[in-house]
Amino acid sequence: MTPRRYRLTLASVLLLALLLACNLGEKTPSTEMRVPVSQEAADRLEQKLREGVNRDEGTFSLEVTDTELTSYVVLKLSEQADRKGDLPLEDFQVQFIGGQMVYSARVTTVCPFSFNVRVAATAEVEESQLDVAVDKARVGVLPLPKVLLNSLSRIITETIAEAPERLEEAVEITDVEVGERTMRIGGHIITRTDK
Repeated sequence: MTPRRYRLTLASVLLLALLLACNLGEKTPSTEMRVPVSQEAADRLEQKLREGVNRDEGTFSLEVTDTELTSYVVLKLSEQADRKGDLPLEDFQVQFIGGQMVYSARVTTVCPFSFNVRVAATAEVEESQLDVAVDKARVGVLPLPKVLLNSLSRIITETIAEAPERLEEAVEITDVEVGERTMRIGGHIITRTDK
């Protein structure tokens, strides 16, 4: 099966799972603790992004809290909704818990009903590549099967690996560590000369 056909098949299966989840209800286990959203936390992350890069040495080091990342994403989504008129995700949350990145949100524009989505993933660096593994995912009341989790992990990892090919300046991640409420990430800045 070609990669394009494989991705289309996966997308069809995920769409079917989403439609089933819409009809089965909205109960999903909630996250243990709500992450507050604030402009101050989003501004802190933007400041860290600017200050965490050492262009002279060609490196970067960044420590992000779940409050900063949640605030940044929620406020950026809100800006997009103001421009486009609708917001597909509500109540977006990122939590760093027990070595995992846990993402949750309420999806509001895929079907006539809204439903919750929750994804737990881990990240590590293997052979200078960021490898993301989706450990658990739930759409509405339905847990996604392991075969879909593996496919989703592979698509995310491949997408991250292909991203630098489209940029004049890219990053190579050398280390990532997910702790309690924080994630630390470090690496090198790569300036492409063939563009």
